[in-house]
Amino acid sequence: MRIIIAISLAVTGICLGCSTASAVTFCQTANERNCFTGKFGLVDILGDPDHKQLEADFGYIDANGVGWQTNKATKTDGASIPPLLRPFVGSSWEESYIRAAVIHDWYCDRHVRTWKQTHRVFYDAMLSSGLQKPKAKLLFYAVYAFGPRWGYLVPGQPCAAGIDCIQTTGKEVVFVQLPGELQDQSGVGELRAIAAAIDVKEDSADALTLDQLMAIADEAHPKQSLVDQKPTSSVGITK
Repeated sequence: MRIIIAISLAVTGICLGCSTASAVTFCQTANERNCFTGKFGLVDILGDPDHKQLEADFGYIDANGVGWQTNKATKTDGASIPPLLRPFVGSSWEESYIRAAVIHDWYCDRHVRTWKQTHRVFYDAMLSSGLQKPKAKLLFYAVYAFGPRWGYLVPGQPCAAGIDCIQTTGKEVVFVQLPGELQDQSGVGELRAIAAAIDVKEDSADALTLDQLMAIADEAHPKQSLVDQKPTSSVGITK
């Protein structure tokens, strides 16, 4: 925690990407990366104002060509903003991160990829949604530091968003998971400090990288690690 404490909480005027957002990036060819596939649209559910359904299959191709996809008629509560993040974000249906949030939520529930990959694609997809880097970095830090972690990957099924796309249509409890802390508001001060540090450094040569943010989070929140593949023994948590 000493790195966090060293960041002054007194910094004010944090804009966190207050400049105009850029357009959403959709893939135009099969070889493009860091772009969305399919069609994104949300349909109201009669009698359920808190949820909507996806209008069509919708996905994302990351920098490595790996596909991430959600399916038509998937029920979503939007960004499902937990208490810890409410001081830093807007509506659950905010245009600048709703696409990334829907994909992130899907893969947090279906453990076909590692937790680090899943949180990283949230960041990349936010940038492709037009969200400015400072805010995307803050939200990435939040899910990395306070979000869920899991091991024992579930076998995936092929999907359309890229040749390496995998998903599952249900939940199979064959993994070990450490619960996230996004419901706990005690970390708000920490996120304000991180937000200040990101904002102050962003336009300089010392802009905080994702690796640096992960190192800060790992020091501030040391946790047991989880293996990604099911081990031969019954013990899934390593020390």
